[in-house]
Amino acid sequence: FAKRRLGKSFLVKEIFNNHLYEKTLFSHIDIYSVSNTKELYEKIKEGIADSLKGKESSLDKLQSMASSIQEYFGGSKITLKLSPRPSFEIEPTSKVYDEAIGEILESYFNYLEDKGLTAAIAIDEFQKIVSLKDNIKIEEVLRTAISKRKNCSFIFTGSRRSWLLSMFNSPDRPFYKLGLEHHLGSINEDVFYAWVLDNFKKKNIFIDKDAFSYLYSEANGETRFVQLISYKMFEEEEETSIISKDKVKMYIDDVIQGASSISAYYNMFPIVQQNALKIVSKQDGVNIYTEAIFQEFNIAKGSLQSAMNRLLESGAIYAHEDRYYLENVELGMWLKRV
Repeated sequence: FAKRRLGKSFLVKEIFNNHLYEKTLFSHIDIYSVSNTKELYEKIKEGIADSLKGKESSLDKLQSMASSIQEYFGGSKITLKLSPRPSFEIEPTSKVYDEAIGEILESYFNYLEDKGLTAAIAIDEFQKIVSLKDNIKIEEVLRTAISKRKNCSFIFTGSRRSWLLSMFNSPDRPFYKLGLEHHLGSINEDVFYAWVLDNFKKKNIFIDKDAFSYLYSEANGETRFVQLISYKMFEEEEETSIISKDKVKMYIDDVIQGASSISAYYNMFPIVQQNALKIVSKQDGVNIYTEAIFQEFNIAKGSLQSAMNRLLESGAIYAHEDRYYLENVELGMWLKRV
């Protein structure tokens, strides 16, 4: 688990594409958009089908594979779907989709075992299951199926830390103590700086360490934003340029001022939550429940606590080591500038 835009998904894809044994099957399944059990099944089905296909592109071999795979997926119909990118279609005979999820996973594990294959499956934004109707039943089906896995490892990733920890650390939940926890933090600042410096050498550009530290701090270590600003500087600066802290600030200001979506996002929140967002952004995560803050922002302690709880529930803010942070770093920069 980690906040959004740190690179969880790309890290998993990098491992899958370049650091697994050659014959290991793999699939990265993103369930962020699902809103019901049928859509969850469709995502898992597509991931399994993509894993089975692997890098094979020969139509004859894929047709032969479809026939072979059918032996293990008795509860489903396997066909080869012809398109610019051929793929397997796995159609369940059961329309009870939570049961179909369990069946397709068990069939997949049996196929792996019989063929002497290994696999790795990543389910991204796994905490989305919590928001689905009958989520506990879905968790039970997944837990039962995964406990029977053969030659297959799973990675569950997500950005809602509290939801994920609740799924895996609550004794009354099906996934209780299944697996190991890992909090993915920001890329180390010195490592990130060295990487940016190395890329800037392609145009003989140099960025001062203090200037990069300012960028890293403003972005709260967020990979995507640091890369965005670095890319803009690389594209727009002349060869042999030296980038100072003031120049970095100019690039950040240009991005923040040009992002009309930030103010639209901010105005979606009720006034009391807008105040809470301002407090978090301008206090840099320190203790916000002080008399000075109550007076400065004209807000009662109870109202602020209620607003903070709502923002935590919605994922607009998150807590880490007794400090609060905005999920959207651009919003934080925008609030400091208005």
